[in-house]
Amino acid sequence: GCHPNALAVGRYLLSLDPLRDPMGVLLILDYYALASRRASVALSEEDEDGLELGASFIVDLVESEKITINWEDDLTSRHHKCPLLQLPNWAFSYAMALYRLSRKEEADEALKTALETFPMVLPKLLEMNKVNVQARSFQMDWPTVLPAFNHDLNAANIDEVNTQIEARVSRAAGEHLVRIFVERNHKLWKENDVVQWMYSCSEKVVKGDEPQLEKEADAGEGAISTSTELPPKQLTSKFSPALVRYAQCDPSDYEDRFHTFPPEAIALDPNLVGPALVHDHRRGRFLRGGQARGGGGMMEREMMEDVPADLMEQLRGMLGMAGNEVDLLDPDSPILQLYLQSLLPWAQVEGVRPPR
Repeated sequence: GCHPNALAVGRYLLSLDPLRDPMGVLLILDYYALASRRASVALSEEDEDGLELGASFIVDLVESEKITINWEDDLTSRHHKCPLLQLPNWAFSYAMALYRLSRKEEADEALKTALETFPMVLPKLLEMNKVNVQARSFQMDWPTVLPAFNHDLNAANIDEVNTQIEARVSRAAGEHLVRIFVERNHKLWKENDVVQWMYSCSEKVVKGDEPQLEKEADAGEGAISTSTELPPKQLTSKFSPALVRYAQCDPSDYEDRFHTFPPEAIALDPNLVGPALVHDHRRGRFLRGGQARGGGGMMEREMMEDVPADLMEQLRGMLGMAGNEVDLLDPDSPILQLYLQSLLPWAQVEGVRPPR
């Protein structure tokens, strides 16, 4: 595809105004970087495939901290600023970039941070990729993990916490960006190894790094267990007020599909073109009828006789109709067919004189 070219154009647009980003390039630049999968020349025998340039670009841009999100509230005149990782798409793409660069420990920490900051993304990604979250196995047990992330999807639970208008506006803008990210980037998260990696990190977020069963086993068989069952963990997304800058971006501009006109707006609608393509023998030939009655046809022949022969031959030569090479078109032909054929310079509708 053209992902490398799209990445180059996106980087150019961002360089024109990285402070304001009026085109919303940051909402899709990470996707093109990961989707390009262009690798550099291998520098050692260990790295046979070379370094993935798109993933390296994301890591370098995030760790450089040169790009920040800025927005000034017109009502309160407050200036809000946040780092690039406060964008949901960049938080998850940064973790994916580290994963592709084989920086496993850093990738795990980055993904756990992204899951804790934007927990609503995980259920949406699994739903878009049609992952079976009801099945249970030794490798993945989604029913025990997802309830902590599904809590963030319930608007009633969040409204009890976000009582301030600024917090509600920030959350609405964040949900808007999450929708754009999931719609565009979900294909990058559908591989089996990536799904297994997401489950491993989400389990650590919910249950902790050390399983409780191992702690109880270390206490010994005769020991009295004094641990109490902890309430289920509930995660809530945290969105920066600076994300309101991208609240006006249209999600349809970032979709990976072509938009078509509705059937009623298409000029070549079969319901409109169909009658014009029907050959109706009952339709009268107005021009030829005039000729048969000695009306308009007689007048046309008299007018044609007044034109000098050399001038008529010159006109026919200019139109490519020199000699007898003239195709007479039947005026009773379908209207659309007759119109297209009449555009040819050597065609002439029967009964219609050529232009002067």
